[in-house]
Amino acid sequence: MEVVVANNAPQKTTSISVESLDHISIAVPDLAQAIDLYREKFGCVVSNPMELPEQGIRIAYVGLGNAKLELMEPLGSSSPISKFLQNHPAGGLHHFCLTTNDVSEAAATANNSGMRILGGDTLTIGHHG
Repeated sequence: MEVVVANNAPQKTTSISVESLDHISIAVPDLAQAIDLYREKFGCVVSNPMELPEQGIRIAYVGLGNAKLELMEPLGSSSPISKFLQNHPAGGLHHFCLTTNDVSEAAATANNSGMRILGGDTLTIGHHG
């Protein structure tokens, strides 16, 4: 499953079994500058950038022990992150990802409670694994 995001507030109280925080994703206008900030100012270990052309982004991960930050830069003007940065030019929180033991159950619960699953009806494993 790619990501579960709230479309509107859920209509009823539901519960998804969350195991842990996997990552917090931050859209940035300049990935190299963001990497430098986390390495130089905060002393963090940051992965080498990698391109995900199918998603229209270039990313790098900042290791934070039990979780990580995912820094995302658009690869072009048609990238969803490019559109996000038009509304938030300095960048900002784009999404967060939680882990669960039962992805199918989590997707069904999210769908039934008014949330939207990115990627449509077909659950796929993202590059995170």
